[in-house]
Amino acid sequence: MKPRKLNIKTVPATDTNRAYRFWRDVFDLPQSGHESGRHLMIDGEDITFISGPPTHNLEILVRDHQTDLRKHLRNNFISIIDEPEMRFGHKIAFKIKDSEGNVITLEANQ
Repeated sequence: MKPRKLNIKTVPATDTNRAYRFWRDVFDLPQSGHESGRHLMIDGEDITFISGPPTHNLEILVRDHQTDLRKHLRNNFISIIDEPEMRFGHKIAFKIKDSEGNVITLEANQ
């Protein structure tokens, strides 16, 4: 997956280590920092995992086309939880849940 932008850089989690692994592995986000203080990055900014209840407001813009995105999600055992939504500019949006129950909208190319 080729993520470009994330609207909120603070992600709620009940288990920050599990959330970190999920976001690193599923979204292919690069790591930065020393192992003891490592962070994930998107668009040159750190993502912070904080304790808190799940949110439904996370949105990630990806460069992938929908066929590649669907294949990537399937390979990572991630289900699409709602019907895809057509968006402006030949974009399509999928909703998924992360390991912490956050609903994430992925906006991809058709």
